Amino acid sequence: MFKVISNEILAPNLHKMVVLAPRVALARQAGQFVIVRADRGEERIPLTIGDADPAAGTITLFIQAIGASTRRIVAIPPGGFIRDVAGPLGQATHIENWGRVACVGGGVGTAVLYPLVKALAAAGNRVTTIIGGRSSQYIILADELAALSERVLITTEDGSVGRKGFVTGGLADLISNSACIPKVVLAVGPVPMMRAVAELTRPHGIQTIVSLNPVMIDGTGMCGGCRVVVGGVAKFACVDGPEFDGHLVDFDGLADRLTTYRGFEEQARHAASECRLTLEIPPDTLTVKDRLAIPRVHMPELDADIRSRNFEEVNLGLDYDQAVLEAQRCIQCKHRPCVEGCPVGVSIPEFIKALASENLPEAARILQGDNALPAVCGRVCPQESQCEAKCVCGVKGDSVAIGYLERFVADWAMANAAELHKEQLPPASGKRVAIVGCGPAGLTAAGELARQGHGVTIFEALHDTGGVLRYGIPEFRLPKEIIDVEVERLVDLGVNIECNVIIGKTLTLDQLKDEFNALFIANGAGLPTMLNIPGENLKGVYSANELLTRVNLMEAGRNPDSRTPIVAGRRVAVIGGGNTAMDCVRTARRLGAERAMIIYRRSEAEMPARLEEIKHAKEEGIEFVMLTAPLAILGNAEGWS
Repeated sequence: MFKVISNEILAPNLHKMVVLAPRVALARQAGQFVIVRADRGEERIPLTIGDADPAAGTITLFIQAIGASTRRIVAIPPGGFIRDVAGPLGQATHIENWGRVACVGGGVGTAVLYPLVKALAAAGNRVTTIIGGRSSQYIILADELAALSERVLITTEDGSVGRKGFVTGGLADLISNSACIPKVVLAVGPVPMMRAVAELTRPHGIQTIVSLNPVMIDGTGMCGGCRVVVGGVAKFACVDGPEFDGHLVDFDGLADRLTTYRGFEEQARHAASECRLTLEIPPDTLTVKDRLAIPRVHMPELDADIRSRNFEEVNLGLDYDQAVLEAQRCIQCKHRPCVEGCPVGVSIPEFIKALASENLPEAARILQGDNALPAVCGRVCPQESQCEAKCVCGVKGDSVAIGYLERFVADWAMANAAELHKEQLPPASGKRVAIVGCGPAGLTAAGELARQGHGVTIFEALHDTGGVLRYGIPEFRLPKEIIDVEVERLVDLGVNIECNVIIGKTLTLDQLKDEFNALFIANGAGLPTMLNIPGENLKGVYSANELLTRVNLMEAGRNPDSRTPIVAGRRVAVIGGGNTAMDCVRTARRLGAERAMIIYRRSEAEMPARLEEIKHAKEEGIEFVMLTAPLAILGNAEGWS
């Protein structure tokens, strides 16, 4: 265990930590790094040793908190302990007195540059240091570097301090002055920056050294995960580097390998220029520019080839770090247009703000107070045409993934229900309300009424709850256990549900009026819409409602214990272009269809289905035939289509 002596925030998403590691402090040389692991089960993270005090037995680490593991490291307070610090590793920087040397650092690369400048100055070099950042708040160690350098040039993208532009502009000015041309250039920073520096110096024949930070696991050369191509030869950054000739590095290959694990943790970026924040920075200190610069999260999904053969949920849900980071993208605008776009008026900015601050109980309280079915809506609501369509962030970029965040908070609340305070209801009003239909409208109304203290009874014609949520939406989009939990939460509020009651048959409206103070009719969409063309009554021709009810409600074709039959064709055509059509054709695929296609009378751009559903269908091998309308369905002598 290695004690943290101090933990200081230098800039948004950048911490300076002093750690007690006597052996490392004594052996360390400029340019070397350590492998750090915060605790059991965490990643091994390579971090350059920024400085060392052998007498005190401490090393200084500059840590950019970009992924889950680095965020956990910087969350350790002074007096706390890091489980593992291994090093020093890598080759030390080759230092000699070259005369004029330029050191170029971008972003967190400035921190990595510091020990190199210190060693070069000690060797008698005349060092010009060029550092850059997005704005003045990202410029770090300027005074410390100025004490070691002949001069320091500062660049910022917004011009808030120093020259407006990039570090390459400052380097170009330096090279253009014959009296100041450096013999050697050292560059540390994001891959695009180091590549640009190398290309700038190449025509001048200036030796250029870059410090690489590729994907790394053990740091000792055992795994080979940190391999980079230098001069056409594979090198291991942990033992041959981390510094290499910038004119020989295959930057394309390096950049490509840095994306290897992006699907596992989208926010854990290896390039310093891509990350805008750390969760340890109070959310209120982030500027709008910082928030807008965070890329929209990608929903993890089951592999298309695997999922097309089963009914498991396709979207896997965000993990904790992805959700909190995505919540940080919300700029908390005053006019709240996203709320206007929500049919039930969820307090979207409020629950997202609570999530961004990692206050999950508060986020759940807000969300569940506004929406009776948040886990359902987070999965199947058409957010792209409702709340997310109104999101201000979507004007020039990607809207906040409101639906993904709603699902995350709702799922978290389900998993942690025992730890949440039970919802407090007002005193009973003495009023009783009957609701006809246990679908989304009926369930939502029941939740709203119960929270006002009214007695609520839902009457459902089918044998189970959920209405279209259960019979119409396949499990690969909405698992039935989600419906069960949401319904049970309403039951806990005092809502009574009676199934197998057909209003108008089992009970009449007049009977309900006699017994209840008010009625709410939520009897669903009703009869299916047919094509009214010849052949639609042939065997093997299903309405969407029938197909989905057989498979979803009665589990035909997917549960061997189901006694409900279904005809599963090898070649299936679905007429239509909405979400229901997507559900049908993707269900047919899972029932074994070798060829499944959508036939739609308009263009793909005019399809009303959610873009995500169209994308998923294509990934699963569904064919799309556009601008086509059937005139008739042909059958054989036995009456089969």
